[in-house]
Amino acid sequence: MIRRVVSGLIAALLLVSCGGLESIGQNTVRKISVGMPYIPNVQFAAFYVAKEQGFFAQEGLDVSFDYNFENDVVQRVATGAGIDFALASADTILLARAQNVPVKAVLATSQVFPVGFMSKQALTLATPADLKGKVIGIPGRFGASYFGLNAMLKSAGLTEADVTIQEIGFNQTPALIDDKVQIISGYVNNEPILLEKSGVAVNVLRVGDFYALGSDHLIVSEKFLVADRLVVQAFVRALKKGMQAAIDNPTAAHADALKQIPEAQHGDPAISMAVLTATTPMWQNTNSTLGSIQAAAWQNSADVLVSMGTLKQDADISAAYDLTVNE
Repeated sequence: MIRRVVSGLIAALLLVSCGGLESIGQNTVRKISVGMPYIPNVQFAAFYVAKEQGFFAQEGLDVSFDYNFENDVVQRVATGAGIDFALASADTILLARAQNVPVKAVLATSQVFPVGFMSKQALTLATPADLKGKVIGIPGRFGASYFGLNAMLKSAGLTEADVTIQEIGFNQTPALIDDKVQIISGYVNNEPILLEKSGVAVNVLRVGDFYALGSDHLIVSEKFLVADRLVVQAFVRALKKGMQAAIDNPTAAHADALKQIPEAQHGDPAISMAVLTATTPMWQNTNSTLGSIQAAAWQNSADVLVSMGTLKQDADISAAYDLTVNE
């Protein structure tokens, strides 16, 4: 933690005049760890670009990435157990706060809920109502796929009793290819690309096309946000630059991402480039600035959780995010 020897007002003036944290604490560089909800992947290109192109460094931040599962990193952010920032979806954040886990969202890193449902083209799948009576494979009754399925059912006036859910683990693609299920869940910027590469033409029913839900957000602990607000603001500024740079030049962003994902260099660059190309539009909202938190989408997420019986009706939704950091 940076120990400032000047008053808060002078520190803020130094930050504005010099453009970063390096001017505070005798050129101290702040080490920051970011908890990721998945393995290294080009879907996180904004972070990799911000690191490779020096946007974090310009703010006096030395950033490293910690890859773990989503719920674990949320807890670690809250307790300060080696993680300063993390990524989590709005529904995960709301459920964590319902368990008195003190985290807040400070930036929307995606404006579109990433889950979709896919079938082979011979099966009609154009609206949520088409899910009725179908056998649907999801990893399990947890996480984004289960939440997304409930949102889709709710939008069509259906319930789980109207479909057959098979918990198939993270084997959705082969399960659909081998006709073990009729429909699978997946991320719309990943599974359809893999299926196409396998020669399987699919219908894709995107949750975000029918139900605006809170997607992935950058989170911090309430304690960190109060004690080190300047650090949080600096990180957000740098990450937004990374997001914009990736949007403006996906090819360069892909190259930056591969530098941070050594194992990806042994894979198919055409696939990872396709994933990135499908990902960057999901960060953008034509009606708001980059990274804006959408209160209505959060309310929709809360409504789905209430319908699932996992969140109380009177939950304070607005307390889960801070709209003033990304200004």
